[in-house]
Amino acid sequence: MVDFAKGYFRRSVFKTYRFFKHPRKLKTRPVMRWFARHFLDKRVWRPTQHTFAGGMAIGSFITLQLLPIQMPSAAILAAVFRVNIPIAIIMCWVSNPVTLAALVPLEYQVGKWALAFLTEVPSTPFPTKFPDDMAAMWLALKEHTPVMLFGGVILGALLSPISYILSYVIWGSIDRWNKYRKQPALPLEKAAGE
Repeated sequence: MVDFAKGYFRRSVFKTYRFFKHPRKLKTRPVMRWFARHFLDKRVWRPTQHTFAGGMAIGSFITLQLLPIQMPSAAILAAVFRVNIPIAIIMCWVSNPVTLAALVPLEYQVGKWALAFLTEVPSTPFPTKFPDDMAAMWLALKEHTPVMLFGGVILGALLSPISYILSYVIWGSIDRWNKYRKQPALPLEKAAGE
């Protein structure tokens, strides 16, 4: 039963892939052509040093935007920039309910600090306890939300290049280490060791 399910899933994925890549569909529909060019490109699904680092950068930027559309926007941005889509989506999971308790005050403080240079910031303190119903919570947060979102943009813009550089360097050093380990030992080194 499991082998049948694996085969059925594999066949259905290949049928869907062929449907989206069919030349007749791509010629007649520009949306399908854009979709095939960006989402069905094999480079955005296989991690290489550049696509992995780019996926980390886009994912780390999007994860700091505390909006409910993180994963779709990360996938679309990763496809547009032709970087690794799965890594960008996985990085969105950094902002989960556990880490949200630390991210929200941090983004609010950064946004408040940055907006103080540009305009007047809210003078009321950030609420520590939220009401139970959504309408009351919206009223409590409506003046603090733009400040928090601005702080998220600033933190994301700072963290994106850092995550790109770190992941690019770490990938390169791991790759060099693996190549070094796979090198055969020289005959002189073998004789000296015996």
